[in-house]
Amino acid sequence: MYRIVLVDDEPLILAGIVSLIRWEDWDCTVVGKATNGPKALELIHEVLPDIVITDIRMPVMNGLELMEECRRQGYHPAFIILTNLEEFQLARKAVSLGAIDYLVKLNLEPEQLCDALDRAKRFCDQQESHQNRQLYDQLLRDNAGQLEQNIFYQLLLGPGTGELVIPEELSARYPYPLVIQFTMQPEQIRFNTFDPYDFPFIRQQLTDILSGICSRYFQAFTILFSAENCILLTGCLKTADYAKAALSEFCSKVNGTLNIYFGLKAVFGICDAPEGIQYLPQAAAHARDAMKHYYYDSSSPVIFYDQQTPPSAAHRDFNINLLKRPIASAVTQNNSSQLKSIFAELADLFHEYHPSHSQAVSACINLYTYLNGLFLNEGSRYSHIFPDTLDIVEHVKQLISLQDILIWLDSFSKQLCLLMEERREKPLDKLVCQTKQYVREHYREKLTLSDIANHLNISPGHLSNTFRKVSDMTLSDYIAQVKIEEAMKLIDTHQYLIYEVADMLGFENAYYFSKVFRKVTGQSPREYEQAGRTP
Repeated sequence: MYRIVLVDDEPLILAGIVSLIRWEDWDCTVVGKATNGPKALELIHEVLPDIVITDIRMPVMNGLELMEECRRQGYHPAFIILTNLEEFQLARKAVSLGAIDYLVKLNLEPEQLCDALDRAKRFCDQQESHQNRQLYDQLLRDNAGQLEQNIFYQLLLGPGTGELVIPEELSARYPYPLVIQFTMQPEQIRFNTFDPYDFPFIRQQLTDILSGICSRYFQAFTILFSAENCILLTGCLKTADYAKAALSEFCSKVNGTLNIYFGLKAVFGICDAPEGIQYLPQAAAHARDAMKHYYYDSSSPVIFYDQQTPPSAAHRDFNINLLKRPIASAVTQNNSSQLKSIFAELADLFHEYHPSHSQAVSACINLYTYLNGLFLNEGSRYSHIFPDTLDIVEHVKQLISLQDILIWLDSFSKQLCLLMEERREKPLDKLVCQTKQYVREHYREKLTLSDIANHLNISPGHLSNTFRKVSDMTLSDYIAQVKIEEAMKLIDTHQYLIYEVADMLGFENAYYFSKVFRKVTGQSPREYEQAGRTP
């Protein structure tokens, strides 16, 4: 696989390029994305890509400067430059610096991107490091088990050029195969409460666990990752019957296991009754069509094809820009009720228009980017509320159904309304005073950020950020300071053992108490006690 890094200061452009082609079909994989030159340089140093596709105009460090700095530091990936129409002279300069090709963003088509990738790959083939990687890949392909997987990959996910010869022994192993597509997403889909899933990292664990479940239901099976969070399973049941009950049970087992091990949930699209290995491409298309039905009707996570026709998306443009002016007004006036009403209107638009998945995702990112800009214009005090835009793009793209997207929008609305109520009702200085008062009243308890935030009816992130900003110290440091001040008073009485003092002040154990004591005072509790006894 050729490793690709994408660089552009517009997150939607990055998302658009990622979705423009199926990268695996061209023996490529996107290993990283960056929104400016310095971040791209750090990423290139970390992942050592074969190919870099970069915008030519970016803040801080533009594409030409990125190329020059890479060469200076000894990195020699193949560069493909993204330009606008008026940047032709810059593009020519990029080519003179060694860029393999340049592409005009406004007119970019899949064929143009693929042609540029072919030229870049030929350049990479001349690099010694990539030649070594090709030898390793060839050894893997020679493996018998890998050969079977390669045939199914070409049959179901390949470009479809030329006639594929299917070995007789493979047809014998899969006399009545079927295809199941399942797409995974985090169980928790609400805004700002997710951890990005590193699907490539857990891929081998997923494969091992799924193989164990598949072996109970299928006499032969092959697992293919068609995307980071999407799997195509080709399997042949242990009986010739097309048993929906057994398939439903299998899907239920997989879903339960995914939830226990990874906190994931999956949706399954299952093809019609199998007709032979030569019909697998059609079976895969049916499984994908079943998944399209789920996007609009998410009442069950298991969908059999059965000639289902998904509801048609609206053909009208789905444009939320008309809502931006009232949104700006609500934020400026700190009117959470008005903002909540606008989000309800947006939800009604989603129900009325039935936007496609790509339309809905674009609308969510458009809305998030706009609101992010409104709040960040007020300063960095709200930066902890808004995750990096690229993380939001990846998270929303993983949402499988329109209902999931509406849940995400609702949780985003609630987070914003809570934030607006916090800044209206709790001035920063007053909030810090309330926090300090609570700590001094409850210092004998095991205090946590979440407990204090719940008591004050605000979010933990807002409390943490505000306390640090106003007090110039973290809340945990303040809690430690108060507890140790009280500990010193107790030790000075010479009435308690060290572990008793630790227990009285809510520490988990004497060791942790001593560690915090030393951090605050520079000496251990025992040293402090002995110093107090010295005449």
